[in-house]
Amino acid sequence: MRAAIVGATGVLGGNVLPRLIERGHAVRAVIRDSAKVARLERLGIETVKADILDPASLAPAIAGCDTVLNLATSVPRPGMPRDFALNDRIRREGTRHLVAACQSVGAAHLVQQSIAQVVAGGDTLLDETAPPGPSQTGASAVEMEAVIAAAPFGWTVLRGGAFYGPGNGRDEDWRGQARAGRLRLPGDGAAYVSLIHVADMAEAVLLTAEHGPAGLLAIVDDEPVTWRDFYRHLAAIEDGPEPPPGGPPGQPSFRVSNARARAVLGWAPRYATYRAGFV
Repeated sequence: MRAAIVGATGVLGGNVLPRLIERGHAVRAVIRDSAKVARLERLGIETVKADILDPASLAPAIAGCDTVLNLATSVPRPGMPRDFALNDRIRREGTRHLVAACQSVGAAHLVQQSIAQVVAGGDTLLDETAPPGPSQTGASAVEMEAVIAAAPFGWTVLRGGAFYGPGNGRDEDWRGQARAGRLRLPGDGAAYVSLIHVADMAEAVLLTAEHGPAGLLAIVDDEPVTWRDFYRHLAAIEDGPEPPPGGPPGQPSFRVSNARARAVLGWAPRYATYRAGFV
């Protein structure tokens, strides 16, 4: 397989890239930051500069690749202003540009990173057949998925849970707040969150690229958890006080099943629950 990774230097892309190389696949890193080109080239990785928001740059960047992985995002990190405008543009405009580029160069399979929050639905366990739920953050992801589903070639959409793991920044933020006694439950803490460790998400991307087009797949861990139980666990392992209610409400509750990904890919999360991932 010859694969192009759009967003190769992001948290997920940086985890997927070495996995593909170790499995013997030819990999091309498609990045927009010139400063990062030299670092990847020193590692012997083929690198092309392109921007998903610049349609003219994309087709030359992915030409000759049969599989394209779109892992480009611009999600604000903890402590940054909660401005999702650029991330929404990447999803809406960038995805259309990339689909057109894939069609023009004859790519056979586009793997698209998405979010499990698109099927937010209270405390009901949902799968890929559930309709999109009400979520302002997820609106651009729903539009992005519709563009992918209409593509005239093979595709897979991986709906990742809430990320944690090295390089994400969320772990350090949660743990620091827990130690300092600043962790507050979103509302009353009864809403569910479906988590995924970045290493498990990267393994799912690898298996998907090798498997071929598979439609919609939810990539989440085995045990969706309420924010109340999750934050209590964080507070306990960091020796902080029990988090009180009353924090910002956060995103709608989403409790999602990974059964289809297990069946289709033979994938299983190494960090099966938050208890394995936060120790």
